[in-house]
Amino acid sequence: MTDEVKNVSEVELPEPTTGVETDNVATAEVETVGVDAPEVEYEERKPRFSEMSKSELLEALRTIVEESRATEHHEAQAIKGAYFAIRNKETLAELEKHIADGGNPEEFVSTPDEGEAEVRDLFARFRDIRAAWLEEDQKNRQANLDAKQAILNQIKEIAADIDNVNVNFQKFQDLQKQFKEKADLPETAVTALWKEFQTSVELFYDQLKMNKELRDLDFKKNLEAKRQLVEQAKELADCADVVDAINKLMILHNEWRETGPVAKEFREPLWEEFREASSVVRKRHQEYFEGRKASEMANEEAKTKLCEDVEAIVAVLPDTFNAWDEATKKVIDIQIQWKQIGFASRKNNATLYTRFRNLCDDFFKAKADYFHRVKDEYADNLKKKIELCEKAEALAAEERINVAVEAVQKMREEWKQIGSAGRRHSDEVWNRFTAACNAVFERRKTENGERRKEENANLEAKREVLEGLKALDLELDRKELLPLVRQLQDKWNGIGHVPFKLKDQLRAEYREICDKIYNSFGAKENRNNMRRFEQKMEDIKDDSSKVKREKDILLRQLEAKKNDLKTYHNNMGFFNVKSSAGNSMLKDLERKIKLIEQDIEQIQQKLNMLG
Repeated sequence: MTDEVKNVSEVELPEPTTGVETDNVATAEVETVGVDAPEVEYEERKPRFSEMSKSELLEALRTIVEESRATEHHEAQAIKGAYFAIRNKETLAELEKHIADGGNPEEFVSTPDEGEAEVRDLFARFRDIRAAWLEEDQKNRQANLDAKQAILNQIKEIAADIDNVNVNFQKFQDLQKQFKEKADLPETAVTALWKEFQTSVELFYDQLKMNKELRDLDFKKNLEAKRQLVEQAKELADCADVVDAINKLMILHNEWRETGPVAKEFREPLWEEFREASSVVRKRHQEYFEGRKASEMANEEAKTKLCEDVEAIVAVLPDTFNAWDEATKKVIDIQIQWKQIGFASRKNNATLYTRFRNLCDDFFKAKADYFHRVKDEYADNLKKKIELCEKAEALAAEERINVAVEAVQKMREEWKQIGSAGRRHSDEVWNRFTAACNAVFERRKTENGERRKEENANLEAKREVLEGLKALDLELDRKELLPLVRQLQDKWNGIGHVPFKLKDQLRAEYREICDKIYNSFGAKENRNNMRRFEQKMEDIKDDSSKVKREKDILLRQLEAKKNDLKTYHNNMGFFNVKSSAGNSMLKDLERKIKLIEQDIEQIQQKLNMLG
């Protein structure tokens, strides 16, 4: 082959083989849940389309399409293959007659076939019908999977709730029943889902130590059911129809999977017995298919690999012109390899052919779309980037530097979201945009230097206030000390911003000093209060009625303080400490709570004095 292949349509791929399809040898172990049973031999179940006439084949395909029988994809493929086999024979006969009559083979033109176009149209309609059916079936399976996963999550929660195992037992049983209800699921998820279910159920019984009578009763019921399944699996060894036997075995495995656990001492022996019985059926099934041609299997694997190679290319399409050229060479080389490989198994040959041809068509269509789209994207991206350059340059006149910086930063993020403008313009427009942004950042740098000088001066002023507060004599009378404190606090509040990283530290130190001063007022007041109370008790100690009345007053005060304390504690939960205002109010509440706790302690001391 000397001509370069430019498109899959230029490489003549073989039509699907005629006749009916055959199944491959199923080698997976039967005990693996979620594996579909092999199909019954196609030629044993369906009409032999190779024995029908073209009109009969056309009518059969028309019936399948009109009745939307989406599950009969094997039949539709076989009908199409049989029809074109007849058509090929007719064309060959016409060619032989043309040559026998002395005609030139190169001038031969076959007689048009009226049904050929209809067969192709019907088969295309059938593929659309089946694709829609498969999509809806997949949605239903996924919905069923989501529902079962939700039930499984509830089972896991119950299994983990050790303290309420007995209470939740009936709910656990109901959930198991719901989980086991028949529903079609995605094949890839069945095994993992059921293993996860089985693990959760076993965890419920083994680790959470549920009521032994209920557990043993359930284990006994499950043991009887699984023993029956073992016996049924053994009986299948004598079944004459090995295909029917393997299908029934898969049903037994599904029932085994859906049956709950048994006691630990029976689990492994019972499963081993069931597995051995399954192995006998599986071995007979494998021997039944040993007559298949090894070359067909090798060809099928090779063609599947070529499909996967193209799928890998289509899944991650190139994003540069050079990469597209490299990918195109790979696809054309794969097309040539496909032609050199013989037929795969009749079951999958037509499917593989359609899969491969569609993948190649998708690739070359995506390539054409890319080259048109990239040119448009480059032009649109260049326009957007020029607009950002103009906006950035206009910010040079913006007096509010923070507004200008914020706008530049947003534009830089927006720039990142815009794709390439092409090699021809990328460097030029980027240099223009960078120059405009740097001009704004240089302005901010200059202005920030002046602001930092002012903040450092404020920092020194506030530290002087702190030193003044520390130097106050706390032994002074409150009337003398309080004006001095307020004077320094007013001075503090009049000072401007300090460096941001020192703001919280400075504020905390200021509050600590102020709290210490105000606490000294409270300590003095409490001592005076207790001295007055002691003197009062000395005066009324011989009058029991006055003592009782004083005790009642203190008890009411104690109850009121406790209620206030509870209210403050509840209110603390409503503040947002992430904000500076919320943090300030929270600290004020904490100070009030501490004062109330001191009052409660003093009232309790007075009550203790009363006895």
